[in-house]
Amino acid sequence: MLPPMPARLRWARLARGLSVSLALSACAASLAIADTGALDRIRASRTITVAYDPNAYPIAFKDADGAPRGYSVDLCRRVVAGVQRALALGALEVAWIEGNTPRRIAAVANGEADLECGTTTMTLERQRQVDFANVVFVESGGILTRSDSGIRALEDLGGKKLGVIPETTTERRLRPVLEERLINAELKPIRNVRDGREQLVAGELDAVAGDRMVLIGQVAEAGEPQAFAILDADFSVEPYAFAVPRNDADFRLVVNTALAQIYRTGEVDRIFERWFGESSEPTALLETVYFIYGFAD
Repeated sequence: MLPPMPARLRWARLARGLSVSLALSACAASLAIADTGALDRIRASRTITVAYDPNAYPIAFKDADGAPRGYSVDLCRRVVAGVQRALALGALEVAWIEGNTPRRIAAVANGEADLECGTTTMTLERQRQVDFANVVFVESGGILTRSDSGIRALEDLGGKKLGVIPETTTERRLRPVLEERLINAELKPIRNVRDGREQLVAGELDAVAGDRMVLIGQVAEAGEPQAFAILDADFSVEPYAFAVPRNDADFRLVVNTALAQIYRTGEVDRIFERWFGESSEPTALLETVYFIYGFAD
């Protein structure tokens, strides 16, 4: 027969057992949270968190009252309505997070945001961090300069200071094009295209690279179209899509269902006209995107 265990040891063993039990319970709770899909989180909180670009007029921007607006934002608001309907909620609050493309991607990847809308190009590299809903826009690269800069083509950028947002598809696709054509432009980091335009006006930059429609928006926002020139540049094609959490097929399906309805009913044409003007029309490629992704049930 073994001698009785001292009380001190019994309490120590009990404490260790309790610690292990609590740790296992915490681990199980963490796994449960991790396994919860976006729809479950949204249903429980009655809130959907959306990351958007506040400086990409007219695609996505923050207006004078601080409210998110733009082409992508209007699409996102319709998607939110689709989520609310799918969950049969009487009301669904939207929490908005501001950020550039890397920030928005990170917000969706780490669970801070359920959805993002802006000027996010769908790439294979980004699909290692997030999934994407169907394409919402197709854009091409462009160069913004001052009208009196003398810059008329990509080749004129040799020895010039060219602003570009770091860690974007514009930067990644522009660098090899400049190297291949032996154009020794000096790439300078900018926070966003508005920052680039302001540095351009101040003479700190000679040109700004970005998505063409966003650059056009900056010219319109500046209110002095004659002071700027936009060069069509063949360094990139940008298919915009909304980032969603990885491996969450149910949520992605709800988002795509809403987008399909917007495309199929022609609501997307009204949104396009609202932000790009009554005389503007989607390109043939963008029309094809609307047609292909306008799925019917």
